[in-house]
Amino acid sequence: MNIELIGRVWYASLLIPKDAREVLGKVRFKQALGTANRREAIHLAAPIVAHWKAQIKQARGSTNAVANEALRWKQALMQAPDEDTKETWENVLSDKVEAIAETQGHQAAKDFSDLATGIATASNQYFETWKAQITSVAKTKDQMVKDVGLLIAEFSTLQAVNKSAVRHWIDKLQGDGKGDASIRRILSFCRHYWKYLKRYDAVDKESAPFDGVFEAAPKKKRRTTNLPYSPDDVVQLWKAASERPLGTAKNAPKDVQLAELIMLGAYTGARIEELCSIKITKVTGHSFKVEDAKTDSGWREVPIHSAIAPLVKSLKESSTDGYLISGLTFNKYEDRSNAIGKRFGRLKTAQGFTSAHTFHSFRSTVATLLENAGVPEGVAADIIGHEKPTMTYGLYSGGADMATKKAALEKISYPFPQSPKKNVEINAEPLGS
Repeated sequence: MNIELIGRVWYASLLIPKDAREVLGKVRFKQALGTANRREAIHLAAPIVAHWKAQIKQARGSTNAVANEALRWKQALMQAPDEDTKETWENVLSDKVEAIAETQGHQAAKDFSDLATGIATASNQYFETWKAQITSVAKTKDQMVKDVGLLIAEFSTLQAVNKSAVRHWIDKLQGDGKGDASIRRILSFCRHYWKYLKRYDAVDKESAPFDGVFEAAPKKKRRTTNLPYSPDDVVQLWKAASERPLGTAKNAPKDVQLAELIMLGAYTGARIEELCSIKITKVTGHSFKVEDAKTDSGWREVPIHSAIAPLVKSLKESSTDGYLISGLTFNKYEDRSNAIGKRFGRLKTAQGFTSAHTFHSFRSTVATLLENAGVPEGVAADIIGHEKPTMTYGLYSGGADMATKKAALEKISYPFPQSPKKNVEINAEPLGS
């Protein structure tokens, strides 16, 4: 019956098939029905579930199910063996269009008729060839396909896409919970698709249905993402990871690996994927090299803080796969940090942190501690991997040397109950070895 009782309130609920989840961006539809009465809940859920099923039908394959059916009619009419058969099929089509008008409205009926008779172009007609020519990295390409898939699921024909219709579509996206950033991204990728369509004269070269249709809410000046953890927060997260079991078994081991990753992030300011991608060949007794970074400034050599020198040495010696953090696997985007990143997300949420705090927040923490310790911004930028703030340092300087970066990084400390720096013997190689 697609309803479930949560607490004292009934919810409409529908599991989305795997082949439609990428386009819809979720695994399950769920909506509160605002009633504790089961019979009333069944009545309220029926139209909601029907709408969800229509969305699933359209989302499958990132194409529009209505358009596909209309195109089958078009092909059938073109291949009719004789005029009498064609006339018969046209009469059946006319009846179908009338039925669509009664159940879905005049515009849906017109779109179907225009497609079936060849007056209009299906919104998905160029979709596959557009996908094939995208040269962006895999993760970006998948997002582009997903977002333009939403456009195709909404509009059966290219002729139906205009500024007014897109504005109404944006209202629907907002009603489905899409934020300003998501809508800006969706419109950007739709413009990319539209530009491709113009190249093949599939749409008017002067048309711009995605321009000037969305005005995002004014951005708040206050920073609301990747906020820094306090030193006490860092200890709290490290301790929680050290005590958190991996799995539900009674004697499940603790997530020591995540605790180690937190330590590395807190004492280096490196991105999670940078840490998870470090090979032991890039680690010495006093530093490690970050290569293949997101930006040119991200390629850097980072000194190893004395507090984590024993940890780094142990990880390097015990590695079983050539990586400093061994045992991780790559996802389909060649991202090695995905799984452990999700574990961190669950951990920090359980500890009461919101989406304003992420693993990236450790970069903010290190930057904050360096600033409060009086470290020059250029030196901090060389450690964290940011662009230099001035032309003199940013364009002409070769960067701070290792001794300078090491001295700066050693000013960072955290209130661990038993400081690793004081209670673990350090066997790090001296600088220059």
